[in-house]
Amino acid sequence: MTKYFVNDQGVYVGGFEGATPPAGSIEVPTAPEHASQTWDFILQAWSAPPAPVIVLYPVDLWSRLTNAEADQVEAAMATQPVRVQNIFRSASSYRSDHELWPLLESVATGLFGAARAREILAAS
Repeated sequence: MTKYFVNDQGVYVGGFEGATPPAGSIEVPTAPEHASQTWDFILQAWSAPPAPVIVLYPVDLWSRLTNAEADQVEAAMATQPVRVQNIFRSASSYRSDHELWPLLESVATGLFGAARAREILAAS
């Protein structure tokens, strides 16, 4: 039977069956679902797994917009600092783990509502 272990910081060390885990390892009941999860010794549970990263390619973003919606997005982005405009224009992809993703979400939601924003910003 496999036994699962973490270090004293809650970082997963591995599952061991018939082998000796590293010194100082602490046994936990299960392995994590995701490698970035850590064991919470107080709650006796793994931390929440990270949200999946959404990758959206510009061709998909712009293809999903109507001409009128595209004009609205362009107008909204024109109010942003030049740095942000250039990042937006030159990006080979838009990622939900990037600092500007919340801006895309707020612009899309503000202009088109939550349901349409989800459609527009869905993963490629």
